[in-house]
Amino acid sequence: MMTILTTGIILICALLLAGRSYRVAEKTQHTATMVISLSAAFIASSAAANLLFTGADQDSETLIRILDNLAYYAAIPFIASALLDTAHRFEWSKAAWGRWLLALFALFELCRRMSYGNEYSQFMAITCVAVMAYSAVKLIGPARLITLLSTALLALSLLLFGKHSLLPAYSNTLAYALTFSGALLTLALCSTHLAPKENTTSA
Repeated sequence: MMTILTTGIILICALLLAGRSYRVAEKTQHTATMVISLSAAFIASSAAANLLFTGADQDSETLIRILDNLAYYAAIPFIASALLDTAHRFEWSKAAWGRWLLALFALFELCRRMSYGNEYSQFMAITCVAVMAYSAVKLIGPARLITLLSTALLALSLLLFGKHSLLPAYSNTLAYALTFSGALLTLALCSTHLAPKENTTSA
């Protein structure tokens, strides 16, 4: 029951982030915001699979594992990268985002085959939190404070309460779900402030 509750909370918040970011991206043609929407969709897909395929066969377990990896090792770095792109207005192309996604897949698979999966997970989490914090400081207006709050919640979820916690004694499923969902929800509230001002005025 607890697993269903925590996964359901993550699913709802991920869908809220995906939907809100998608509407903003459609309105402003801001690629980084669309990347955040796609990343949230990855997270929602993972949560939905965990809800729908509990106690299922081996094929379903494989699908769940693939979607979990997509959510953790692609979606979270994508969100951090999108915030960095927004903060510096790099305006990376869709092709660049595609190459970055392939690079993330390759790096994860390399570390997994070398039996450095847990170390890579922790390194990825630390790096993403650091990039998000740096990006938040570079943002202006309400986006700065809200993104800093989202970053703090993500740091708690990944570095303290998650299954790859830096302090395993504090790993906690409920606390992870609540803080991770909070990070997604606050980022959803921030989505309207991420697109460049000149784009939002034309909509």
